[in-house]
Amino acid sequence: MNPDELEKMSKKELLSLARERKVKTESTMTREELVEKLRSVVLQNEISRLVQEKTAGSPEQLPSFPAQGEKQTITKEKRLEQGEFELPLSYQETVIVLLVRDPYWIYTYWDFHPQLQAELAQLFHGWEKVPLALRVHNLSRAKSGAGGPGYYDISINHAANNWYINVGEAGKEYQVELGYYDPGGIFRVLARSNRVTTPPDRISDLVDEEWMIVEEDFRRLYRLAGGAGWGESSVELVESLLKRLEKEAGSGAVSSISSPAGYPPPGARRFWLVLDAELIVYGATEPDALLTVQGRPVKLRPDGTFTLRMALPDGTQSIPVTAQSADGIDTITITTNVSRHTHQGEKI
Repeated sequence: MNPDELEKMSKKELLSLARERKVKTESTMTREELVEKLRSVVLQNEISRLVQEKTAGSPEQLPSFPAQGEKQTITKEKRLEQGEFELPLSYQETVIVLLVRDPYWIYTYWDFHPQLQAELAQLFHGWEKVPLALRVHNLSRAKSGAGGPGYYDISINHAANNWYINVGEAGKEYQVELGYYDPGGIFRVLARSNRVTTPPDRISDLVDEEWMIVEEDFRRLYRLAGGAGWGESSVELVESLLKRLEKEAGSGAVSSISSPAGYPPPGARRFWLVLDAELIVYGATEPDALLTVQGRPVKLRPDGTFTLRMALPDGTQSIPVTAQSADGIDTITITTNVSRHTHQGEKI
């Protein structure tokens, strides 16, 4: 069977073929996974057939491969007794895996089943003579219908099991095939990698909402405070802060906030600086409690939370917050002392 014929078969036909060839499958496998599994089996059978033809049907000349049986079990138990837990050099499976390093480089590593490797070596009269190659597919180019080849091949060293590949285009989807050229010059796929997408070589257009939590909390806090407090608050100040948050979200910078208040009279030099500060007080208690701040009643929200904004003049302020239960039995008072000291330097 030609491995390419598998692409034309339905999932039901692939499962039937797998049962016929006694290939182990799982019920959760997709059609594409079945194709890959059967492709490797078909190719391995084809290689075995070619090897047998080369050796003129003499079974004694074929390489023998020990089963994964008692010898491996004994070796594993021996390693456990000696406390050795080193990773194996090979997992005895023909597979290739693809990873992204940066916008222009991808990284792949692979492994060969020992039997497949031995049969290829016998077919080409030596493992070093097997024309191994990686076929790199630019799937984005193929999907978009752009001109030029959608893939290119890279000859690989027989002693290597990993490779860095410069793909040349950022923000594209790639897939790599591990294979070899048969005596007729046709590229035969032994394993196909997963698909990866390299990142763009610019600042991402995507905004992670997780990073916007702090900004949104500030915005909500100022909006809620705008209609809940008393004192010398300023709508212009709130709007100024919101605009600054939109421009400098997440920067952590703290800047002075200027205001038209105190603008110099006509004829004076147009250079000035005004600095002011406000205090935000917020908390929560039982929704039906009675709450006062500095002796003034504060209306609670349905969930028992409250927020208010207060002027923060120079000096020390004592801010007692008292909550009383609805039945009048329990009372809790928390007092916060806040100090502000502003030093105005001389104009130079």
